[in-house]
Amino acid sequence: MSNLETFKKIIKSVWSINNVDEIEDSFGPDEIEAWDSLSHIELIVALEEEFEISIAVQDVSRLYTIGDIKKTLEKYGVEI
Repeated sequence: MSNLETFKKIIKSVWSINNVDEIEDSFGPDEIEAWDSLSHIELIVALEEEFEISIAVQDVSRLYTIGDIKKTLEKYGVEI
């Protein structure tokens, strides 16, 4: 499974989104109804566990869109 497929699987699981292919990089909490503070942390934990990384707190607080999440993963060596 590619990193992108894994990323989509995690998003689908955390936010219960059926069609993750419709999610755009510009989407944030305003477009993703299930994206709240708790699910934000659940997403980070799932990404850290799956990709075996540790995302710094300052980076976690700067994740406003799907694109931001992808860029941050790339910063930690996970190519999406």
